[in-house]
Amino acid sequence: MVVAPSVGGELGILPRHVPLIVALRPGETRLMLLDDSELVMATTAGYMSVEDDRVLIMVEQAERASDIDRSRAEKALHRAEEDLAAAGDDESAGEHARAALRRAQNRLKVVDKAVS
Repeated sequence: MVVAPSVGGELGILPRHVPLIVALRPGETRLMLLDDSELVMATTAGYMSVEDDRVLIMVEQAERASDIDRSRAEKALHRAEEDLAAAGDDESAGEHARAALRRAQNRLKVVDKAVS
């Protein structure tokens, strides 16, 4: 089973799911494996395609929750907040900082959920 954060809400995919293409938002993507273990990842925005009993997830970044260094993610969050404050009227710099802020917040949310 695959559970992914679509723009319309969390979407679960089981075997023999009907074909679809859906936009994904940043969030937590979970894969339930055949051995009943679960792989949890922090993923960025992108797309998911389901066809012929195959799921293809296309995102810019995917990081296993177990690989996320909380301290490093907190530093990235603070850096993004500083960059956003410094961007002022520069739309390009502001958008870049907002994207970095969303990534850092997502990474922290996923790692915190995985720990609890």
